Amino acid sequence: MNKLENGTIVVDNNNSNQNNNSHNKQQQEHIQIHNNKHQHHNQQKQHNQNFSYNVNLKHEPQIPTAEKTTTLEIHITEQRPGNIIQDFETIHDKLMHLIAVGEDLSYFAHIHPLYEIDTRTFTINHIFPEAGKYKIWIDFKPKGGNQTLAAFKLNVSGNPIHKPIPIENNRQHTKTVDERYHVTLKLPKEIEANNDIDIAFSIANMEDNPITDLEPLMGAGGHSVIISSSAQEFLHVHPAQEVPSNWRGGPDVYFKAKFPISGLYKVWGQFQHKNKTITADFIIEVL
Repeated sequence: MNKLENGTIVVDNNNSNQNNNSHNKQQQEHIQIHNNKHQHHNQQKQHNQNFSYNVNLKHEPQIPTAEKTTTLEIHITEQRPGNIIQDFETIHDKLMHLIAVGEDLSYFAHIHPLYEIDTRTFTINHIFPEAGKYKIWIDFKPKGGNQTLAAFKLNVSGNPIHKPIPIENNRQHTKTVDERYHVTLKLPKEIEANNDIDIAFSIANMEDNPITDLEPLMGAGGHSVIISSSAQEFLHVHPAQEVPSNWRGGPDVYFKAKFPISGLYKVWGQFQHKNKTITADFIIEVL
C-alpha cells in the first residue's frame, strides 16, 4: 500500500474556501496523490507501474456539527488526465475503508462508504459525537492500480466540546467490552521499531471461557488499526490469511506488524461474534 500523509503529498484543503460547483454548500478538500512515493510500512511491494490520483473529500454541511449527521463524499480521479476512476477492487471485502479518529485517539470509527455507480462517488452519513479536531484516512484500490491511503483533517463544531484525554501507556492489556467479553492483547516483552513482530488478540466471555466461534469480519478472522500518538503513522492491519464465510475460530487471532518509529501507539482490534462487532483498544510503547 502507498502511504500518503500531509507533507508528502500536495494538499489544497483550505477550510475557508467554498466549492464553486453545484455542491456549493459543501466543503471540498482536494488531495493530489503521487503513488510512486512512500510505500506503506506493513504491506508487500506493489507493481512496477506508478499511479497518481486526485482524491476529493466533500462534506455537507460546510461546517460539521457534533451529534448531527454529516454527509461525506469521496471522489477519485486520475491525476494527469483527470479521468474519473470507474472501477475499484475490494480490500478485505470492501471497496473502501474510512477510518476516523479524534485528535487524541479517544474516538474511533471504521466505516465503509457506499459506491454510487451513477455518480462514481463514495458516500456515507456519519455522526461525530463531540466538537473537536478529527483525522480521516481513506483506504482504496482502483482496478489495476495501487492500494492507496489518503489522509484528511476535519474540524467539528457545536456541543458537547471534547475534552482531550492524555495518551499514556497504562500497560493494561486486557479490556472488558460491552460487559460481555474480555479481550487480551498479547505482545512480545519489548517491541522495537522497524522489526516485524507478531501480536495476537484473545477473546473470552465474562467467565474467561475462550470464544471459539468467532465469525469472519471483512473476510478475515479479525481486523486491526494501529495509529501513533501523533496521528502521523497509520497501520491498517489484517491477518495474513483470509477465511471462508463459514469459518469459525478463536479465541486467538494473530497479526503481523512493523512499527516505523518509536513512541506510543494506540491499537484497535475488531472481531465478530454472533453478528456483533467487538472492538477493543490498547496503548503500547515501541522502543
